[in-house]
Amino acid sequence: MDFNTQSPVSTPIPRSCMRLCTLKTPRFMKHVLTLLACVTLGTSAYSQTDKLGSLTSNINIEGLETQFNPETGVATAIGEVHIKYQGVDITAGRADYNSNTGEVIAKEKVVIIKEGTIFRGENVFYNVNTREIKANNLRSGMAPLFYDTSDVKVTEGEVKKIEGNQAYFTTHDSETPNYHAKARSMTIYPNDRIVMKDVKIYIGDQPVFWFPYYVQPLDDELGYFFKPGFSSPWGAFFLQQYGAMYGDHTLAKYMLDLRSERGIAGGVSFKSLRFRDNDKLGNILLYYAYDTSPLKGIGRENRSEDLVSQDRYRIDFQHRIYLPGPKESTWYLDFDITKLSDQFMLEDYYLNEFRTNPQPDNTISLVKHTDDFTATLWGRFQVNKFFHTDTRLPELAFDFTRQPLFKSNVYYQGETTLGVYRDKLSESEQATLLSKIKTQSDALKSFVSGTSATLLNPDGTKQELTALAGTTLVANDSSILRTAIPKMLLNRDDIEADLEALKAELAENKFFRFHTYHEFLYPVSFGEGNWFNIVPRLGGGASYYSSVSGGSKTIGSDTQPIFHAGLDISGRFSREFSDVQSTRWGLNGLRHIVQPYINYSYLSADAIDGLPSIDRLTPSTRPRPIDVPLYTAVDSLNTWNVARVGVRNVLQTKRDDVTMNWMGMNTFVDYFFEDPEFNRSISNLYNDFYWNPLPWLGFNIDAQLPLGSSEFNFSEVNTGINWMPSKNFSWMVGHQYISHHPLFVNSSLIYSRIYTRVNDNWGFSMNHVYEMDNSTLQYQSYGIHRDLTSWTVELGGLIRNNGKGSGEEIGVVMSFTLKDFPSITIPLDLDPNPTGYGGRQ
Repeated sequence: MDFNTQSPVSTPIPRSCMRLCTLKTPRFMKHVLTLLACVTLGTSAYSQTDKLGSLTSNINIEGLETQFNPETGVATAIGEVHIKYQGVDITAGRADYNSNTGEVIAKEKVVIIKEGTIFRGENVFYNVNTREIKANNLRSGMAPLFYDTSDVKVTEGEVKKIEGNQAYFTTHDSETPNYHAKARSMTIYPNDRIVMKDVKIYIGDQPVFWFPYYVQPLDDELGYFFKPGFSSPWGAFFLQQYGAMYGDHTLAKYMLDLRSERGIAGGVSFKSLRFRDNDKLGNILLYYAYDTSPLKGIGRENRSEDLVSQDRYRIDFQHRIYLPGPKESTWYLDFDITKLSDQFMLEDYYLNEFRTNPQPDNTISLVKHTDDFTATLWGRFQVNKFFHTDTRLPELAFDFTRQPLFKSNVYYQGETTLGVYRDKLSESEQATLLSKIKTQSDALKSFVSGTSATLLNPDGTKQELTALAGTTLVANDSSILRTAIPKMLLNRDDIEADLEALKAELAENKFFRFHTYHEFLYPVSFGEGNWFNIVPRLGGGASYYSSVSGGSKTIGSDTQPIFHAGLDISGRFSREFSDVQSTRWGLNGLRHIVQPYINYSYLSADAIDGLPSIDRLTPSTRPRPIDVPLYTAVDSLNTWNVARVGVRNVLQTKRDDVTMNWMGMNTFVDYFFEDPEFNRSISNLYNDFYWNPLPWLGFNIDAQLPLGSSEFNFSEVNTGINWMPSKNFSWMVGHQYISHHPLFVNSSLIYSRIYTRVNDNWGFSMNHVYEMDNSTLQYQSYGIHRDLTSWTVELGGLIRNNGKGSGEEIGVVMSFTLKDFPSITIPLDLDPNPTGYGGRQ
């Protein structure tokens, strides 16, 4: 068949399949019938397919009756039409496809499925080239919104914007929603916001509000919300919030809170939607409280008048400015500033935040970020003088990511920092030190004058001293006087040494530091499938200190050389068991992977005697990193010689054609040839285990058990279970145990979190935390949840035991939340996630 001379008539095509292709050059468009014939008409068409070698995309159209006009390039399908093209499915009663323009016109009960979103309409225009959708009387839903528009346009490719006119929308998923809105025009930005003009809000069929311009974030709340309740620290309270949008980029929330025990408070917050994915950016918060009971703390705690007043406030500013701006770039300036009226502000008004971040940071940083390095010039300030803060005024840091050198197999990574550092004491710490210095000075003066005095012990207790002949003081108490036996003897040099140490601490630790470290790695793999890997590491650097103040000795300047050599050795062995099948345990074949490894690390970095530390180690139950680039406690670097030996076991299976880790365990131990912190030869035996047999069942155990005889060997076992046997019930239960740790108290803690759905309208939840070591129910909370179609109402209560002398904290709260939008965040901790106690880091 010669397609170049064929007369321009419509050719019927069987239902079996009609495949249309758009080509790179327009002159091929009129030959689309060639491919149609190759699919449906037999061998004569196959002879033509070689002429159509450059295809850009395929569109499949099926119907009870199909035909194609080669002159116009229009293909038509009638009856039970199904169109499929690049992830877009269209069903309709009739469809026309124009191969010249790439436009599909679908009619009669049209349904479009695109990226999981369903669009329904009467007349739909879809362009396969631009991937735009235009429709009349289209209905769709994009959680949490359901809408209907007279005409709509969906932007190309990924659904980034949906524009419509004469729109009707609601978040109530019901055939007869109890509230809805009508707008003259509507623009939806999926997963972001909906922008409307000339909007009327209806309750039932009654209009109640009108807005000329309205913006609704899809994951935040606008409008008026309130939350009544009762708690021991607040008394009866009534929290109110009103949300409003300014333009389509700034969300404002106005707050007015009433607390019977603390008076009135209020404020405003602004959130830039440009940084909606990062809670630490684009925020301004202004909050003021006139506290009628500022001296009342959590439980029965009483405070001093010089620590807190009735006027209390919080000012937050977290923002990023791109340079030169306003578009995102590799240069940016970050601000993170929090100013508080007193040290108890967060504890009294923002309890949730206080538990996770009791002392907010205050930094300003200029950052240059590339794929190879990040350069940061930043400063940390003591904005709140009642908090102990390490300041950096300023610090310049260069962090080089791991990267190959000259396209070789040698890799480099490194860091360099220089700055002026200071350990700023809080006002209360300074007052305590001044008091101690005065006490010791008075004791020394009394010693010289030969009169009795009071000496302060290192633990803070006081001793009565009586001066004797010579250079000796005798410490006595009432029992000692009765027996006439001296309790302890102190000489003048001891008092003077203590006094000098207190003065040095009051002077604060400060210094200039230049630290640099650079490391080279050479990974090598052996064997089929690279089952054996060796990575030698060699690094070096130095830490230079000058203008040093504080510490136990006088140090003008000094340098700490750093040399590191390491070797990572690991293997990988696997075996597959394809015949292992179990629907009960979610097994579709099984693969067992065993990965033994050794991480050897030798560091030569002799600590400078008497050097004060600012970037120092903090107490932890977990093992320290033995890779120098991961060791952030620069001032605590000390020579070590450690081998971390372990083995990983992983069981994998297939689910939905995706490989998933079904069970795994990492077992390891550290062998110390030289311990940088304690006199250990071997660490605890660590075991980190998880098992996720089913989507509704999971286990995890993190354990460490002592092997050696060091005083730092202790026991810790943390266990957790997540169980959801039905859609109506879920239970999270765990146990956290620690014993004989030199820094943390013994604990055997059980936590439980239960949620059950009684029916489609009612639910119940409860949480408990019980400390078995002292037989104390530390926390208990209960909540009732009621579904009111488009709203949910919750009534909850808690009892928290704050320990001896602090009494119990009691709270009750009721909240109303618009369904499908998350509830507003308020500073009341009725559910502090008791399952998240986590490790004691």
